[in-house]
Amino acid sequence: MYINLLERNGNKNFWNELDRIQDELSHSFFRSGGMLTGNRYPAINLYQSTDEVVASILLPGYDPESISIQVEENKFSIKGTPSKEEVEEGYQYFRQEIGLKEFSRTIELPFRIAKEKVEANLKNGILVVKLPKAEADKPRKITVTSI
Repeated sequence: MYINLLERNGNKNFWNELDRIQDELSHSFFRSGGMLTGNRYPAINLYQSTDEVVASILLPGYDPESISIQVEENKFSIKGTPSKEEVEEGYQYFRQEIGLKEFSRTIELPFRIAKEKVEANLKNGILVVKLPKAEADKPRKITVTSI
């Protein structure tokens, strides 16, 4: 069955056809939300509590020194430059599918950020940034008194 399919497509070399299929699957993965989204920046998850928003960003191949985070009012910006992968002397690529790129991204939040309290940690290729809400934007409990 597989041989007939290959012969119908005009390609009798099974391994070449297998490589072609693998290439198509790899490209489809990265175009549809693999490590980099369609806009060429890392995917991000945001979740929140009443006190802060936490951003979880997929950044394998990036060193902490190559990542820049800026906070202004209600905007959170992140930039990154990947580490260069060096090939040992005497070796050369015959297939290279890992292509990390420099990126820049700004996300607007529905509240101001307490920039002096922002924390960021990179572990196992995942950057976690804690963005505390400014005191003025946190929900307050109002006590009702009787007159």
